[in-house]
Amino acid sequence: MRRNLIAGLLIAGGLALMASALPGLGLVQLGSAPVVTQPIPALGDPLSPPHQHPKFLPGTSSTAAGPNQVVAYLSIPKLGIKNAPIFDRGVDGGGNMQIAKGYAVTHYAYSSSIGAGNAVLYGHDDIEGSVFGRLQDLKAGDEVDVTPPGGSPVGYRVTARSIVAPTAVQILQPTSDVRLTLFTCWPTWVDTQRVVVTAIPAPST
Repeated sequence: MRRNLIAGLLIAGGLALMASALPGLGLVQLGSAPVVTQPIPALGDPLSPPHQHPKFLPGTSSTAAGPNQVVAYLSIPKLGIKNAPIFDRGVDGGGNMQIAKGYAVTHYAYSSSIGAGNAVLYGHDDIEGSVFGRLQDLKAGDEVDVTPPGGSPVGYRVTARSIVAPTAVQILQPTSDVRLTLFTCWPTWVDTQRVVVTAIPAPST
């Protein structure tokens, strides 16, 4: 009888310990269900296509070309990029920044037209052909060429390269000079920062 009583007490004690441990292990939820909050990628990472929130986007209208219409071709000899097609993209109905698919460059449709101000160009760094996978290798003086359909190449020269936070939306703002602003995510497969390269028209010879 005494042996059975001791055994019963041991079993009861073991069950009590298990019950207290289960919530800590995440196997049992006590009390009311927790409220799960999802961070909004756009708000914390505005320069990460295609996750961009419209409140960060300068400009309210766009004169973008159709989704399949090539607006120009981009060549960067140092990076081995030759006549990569450039497509206009803006934002979708949900405010997400759109990006052209495949081995292509995207012209941000809310920025200036190419050759008329700050034309913002971006592309993937580690997927879909990685057109801008080596953008960080550019240095001041490197050549960038933009060719309109049926036209002749227009030469630009790199003036600066920087690494910025994903929140550096000032790179999208209009400028008083003519320039290209190229950016992509960095480092490859990590994408916690952005490589930004600026280029201005090459001097006439």
